[in-house]
Amino acid sequence: MRAQKTVKNVVWGFVYEAVVLICGFILPRLILTSFGSEYNGITGAVRQFLQVIALFQAGIGGVTMAALYKPLAENDIVQISIIVKSTESFMRKVVLIFLGFVIILACGFPFLFVDEFDWFFSASLVLIMSLSTCAQYFFGRTYQFLLNADQHQRMISIVDSIKIIANTAISAVMINFGYGIRSVMLTAATVYVIAPLFISVYTKKKYRIINNIERDNSVIEQRWDNFGQQVANFVNSNSALVILSFFSNVYEISVYTVYKLVINGVYGLFAPLTKGVNAAFGNMLARKQYELLKKNLRIYEQVVFVAGTFLFTVVIIMGLSFVGLYTTGVTDVDYNRPAFLVLITAATMLKCFRIPYEGIANAAGHFRQTRNPAFIEAAINITISISLVFHLGVIGVAIGSLTAYMFRTVRFASYISQNLIRRSIWFFFKRLLLSAGCTLSVIIVSSVIPLQEASNFQLWIMNSVLVSIITITLIIAIELIFYWNDIKELTKLVKGVIRKRKPKKIESYKSE
Repeated sequence: MRAQKTVKNVVWGFVYEAVVLICGFILPRLILTSFGSEYNGITGAVRQFLQVIALFQAGIGGVTMAALYKPLAENDIVQISIIVKSTESFMRKVVLIFLGFVIILACGFPFLFVDEFDWFFSASLVLIMSLSTCAQYFFGRTYQFLLNADQHQRMISIVDSIKIIANTAISAVMINFGYGIRSVMLTAATVYVIAPLFISVYTKKKYRIINNIERDNSVIEQRWDNFGQQVANFVNSNSALVILSFFSNVYEISVYTVYKLVINGVYGLFAPLTKGVNAAFGNMLARKQYELLKKNLRIYEQVVFVAGTFLFTVVIIMGLSFVGLYTTGVTDVDYNRPAFLVLITAATMLKCFRIPYEGIANAAGHFRQTRNPAFIEAAINITISISLVFHLGVIGVAIGSLTAYMFRTVRFASYISQNLIRRSIWFFFKRLLLSAGCTLSVIIVSSVIPLQEASNFQLWIMNSVLVSIITITLIIAIELIFYWNDIKELTKLVKGVIRKRKPKKIESYKSE
């Protein structure tokens, strides 16, 4: 049952990420060509600053889901309702605090770009773009936690896919008809308000949530232990654009957002592989199935490392030519930054590789035990990024991210190995070294094989297919040599999920 839910979540997750990937390239491209790099830069900066709401709700998501695993396994509607309503009450307080932050941001943010835009334009843009975020956290965020904990992420994927398609279609029409950037963003905010309302109504009915039940904050008391980790994660995910906003210019911000668009698009292809897995681990822990947990972790590691190595190796080789094609006709800034591409892609690979270990720690509720390394990671990122941004620009913040992610990924793998699954840290380092060796080998092979100059997207796709074949061939060879037993276990799991039971044969008897 857990495996079947995971597969459904993965399938719908891929649908959602495909929508995000396609629409995510369409809209920024329209903004770049219709308005220019400065508008792409300021909207990217505003969007990043608004992510600060993650600070206010930091810690509550992981703790809520960890608290829900046991009552969901026992079908305890009363306890589920207590946890959900307590979380919802907390989240609505978060939105009120966030509204205060938005007002302050709207007043102060315009001064960062006073040379490019007037104060009223920037302030109104902040207010417009904040509407959808407020609606999401006020109405639907709590119920997303519940769906995630019960391995029903597919419903969120379906709703969000429809939302993104509608927003992209309407925004594209408005841009083509000559509407301004604020009108386009206001339309997007209106479309985005509908989705969390639907999620809220659907989930309340599905789980028969008791609305008038008494709140009990003790069920989510570990939120403060998880708070520090989430703040640090926020810093690591968002510090680059903030640092560039303060110490650089809108053109460097635009370069960063274009490359991150590529990275995030590819990460989106990777993300569905992790849908529902943490909830499945939480269910195993709630049922004390420790040996099953350890075996499935090895399978999960194999999927994550293989997928991450494949996707991001192709990005390192083919990303630069894609950005060149994507920014064709945009001449106000140089988007050819190969060193930045390699560094930011390597950092994202490390972020992917730590997902299994972070997921196990969160499912086990070990928030306090893994809190302090999160602070160190944030300090490393900020210190290095600020030190290097003045001379290296986007490359400087990429070095900061890479160093910080390396530290935390190793720390997570070490903690899990020593405290939860009891095995040698060599399992992690072996996989990391093999992935790095595979990437380097593909780069060398690709440099020897003459690829056609990608003067259009058709040629780019042909080159990408060739590089993908080389990459996956080498990965399969490595897996067969070093992880044959894990491949057999993964094959058994997949067969168990897709195998359909044959209907029982019904025999008819003639009456004598």
